[in-house]
Amino acid sequence: MGKHQPCELSCRLNSACDCIHILRSLVEVMGARVGMGDVQTNRMVLAVDELFANINKHGYKGDTGTIEVSATLADDAISFVFRDHAPPIENSDDLQGRDIEHVRPGGLGLHLIDAVMDEFHHEVLSDGNRWVLVRYLNGEDLNED
Repeated sequence: MGKHQPCELSCRLNSACDCIHILRSLVEVMGARVGMGDVQTNRMVLAVDELFANINKHGYKGDTGTIEVSATLADDAISFVFRDHAPPIENSDDLQGRDIEHVRPGGLGLHLIDAVMDEFHHEVLSDGNRWVLVRYLNGEDLNED
């Protein structure tokens, strides 16, 4: 698959708002630019929404904060970068997720993100966290429905 025309979209959101429509729009624009089918696009929407919800619930603990989101299409990959100003997560074990056999409802978020995206990274910043989700565009499963 050839390279796609680079594209970047970004926004700054209130963590306490229901912003799924804004996040969905970012994902849908990127998916449409590469000819991604609805099923694959919706899977990415779920991953992006799950991360947003986790930052609000666990990072900001339900309080209002800001989350900066950028979506980038470059070099045959779509990446989503989230930047929060919540307390930095220092213990990487907290990000590993629990054994799927011991997860109860409400604890599947990291597993879902990991299953949908090809890469999922976290970086501790002096005043928050940076999260990166990457989906490679190998062309084989873009229209998988």
